[in-house]
Amino acid sequence: MRQPAVSLSGAGASRLRFAVITALLAFTALPLLAQEQPLPAELSFLNKLGKPYRITYEPWTEMQMPDGDRGGNGIGKVLRGKHWQFPVIVPGAIKQDAIWAIIKPAFLANGWTAVHEWSAGGIELFLHYQKDGVEAWATTGPGDPERAGVDMIEVAPMPFKFTLTAPSTKPEPVNPIAGDFPWLGPLPGSRFRSSAPDPAPFYVAIKGANEPELVASGSIIKAYYAPRDGLSNPLFRVAYHDALTAAGWTIVDERMGADVIISAHFTKNGRNLWASLHKNDTFDIRVADAGAVNKDMGSNLKTNCHVAVYGVLFDFNKSTLQPASDPVLQQILDLLKKNPTQKIEVQGHTDNVGGDAYNQTLSEARAKAIVTWLTQHGIAGDRLTAKGFGKTRPIADNATDAGRAKNRRVEIADPNCAAHSR
Repeated sequence: MRQPAVSLSGAGASRLRFAVITALLAFTALPLLAQEQPLPAELSFLNKLGKPYRITYEPWTEMQMPDGDRGGNGIGKVLRGKHWQFPVIVPGAIKQDAIWAIIKPAFLANGWTAVHEWSAGGIELFLHYQKDGVEAWATTGPGDPERAGVDMIEVAPMPFKFTLTAPSTKPEPVNPIAGDFPWLGPLPGSRFRSSAPDPAPFYVAIKGANEPELVASGSIIKAYYAPRDGLSNPLFRVAYHDALTAAGWTIVDERMGADVIISAHFTKNGRNLWASLHKNDTFDIRVADAGAVNKDMGSNLKTNCHVAVYGVLFDFNKSTLQPASDPVLQQILDLLKKNPTQKIEVQGHTDNVGGDAYNQTLSEARAKAIVTWLTQHGIAGDRLTAKGFGKTRPIADNATDAGRAKNRRVEIADPNCAAHSR
């Protein structure tokens, strides 16, 4: 959704709002807006009323109308479709009341219905139009002398159909240096740019957490050029959000400003896939198969006596396991079920943020939470122990976000192995 506008109030609110919009249109390059477009039929009456100018048009967007505080209290609607925005000259109408006496009746006389009107703190009208298969929503209000502002969405579906296939139980082959991901491809009209493996740790921004969390030790990144006719940020966000959700992915985080960032997690069919999508002028898709990364957990435990397990996620500063942790915990569960004599010590570790006592308590509580999850899923309690180490055993530099993410970890260790305590 478009970023909320600044809330304006007071006697000159509408005039100030209009002035800001006009200034932006005059002096700011808007790369996502096409060249000036003629008015649609439902607004054509404005050509007789006055002089629309600087008509900017987006072929498709998603936005709340009215924006900001105006759309509160159930009045605003999240709309998708074609977007027009422009000022219109109302000759001879110098004061706001005079402009309003012309612009409001003109809308109502041409098929528009008033949904809500604000008369205090600046005049503004929220309108609805539905006729001959066309549905539109608009706001209008007086601005500077002889000026009114118009903002309209004509409801329309996305300009293309886009769907994704859910990852299957059997991992599909992925070429790290060419081609698309089999279940997370580019939008229609996009062009392949590059593909490469990335051995760097994969971090995900988790809602409620202060810092990104480490969920996998590597990923594959595939980059694309946007369609030649352009790709707006709202269209990119909505297309991938809807397609990912329909294919069974969970949207973990989503942000839109100058760039778009979407983080998603797939945990069905025994899979554990993390994806990060990023758009600016071009866009890239990064995927980490955390399930494949942890597939050697058993052999690593046998060889090294202990193994760090990433992707076990907790609520911020708590020992409450997040549902996104289930695929990793399931792998620990599968290891114990395949080796019925195997015992493990679950070890909790933190970064250095906070006091010694606090981190010690937190790490112990998190280790116990994992033991509880395993016993609830059928593992005998005498095969499991929990131990917290707080911040006493860092494996990376706590001076960086990446280092702290590595130190906030869970390890499983073989208590019968002499080297498990390192």
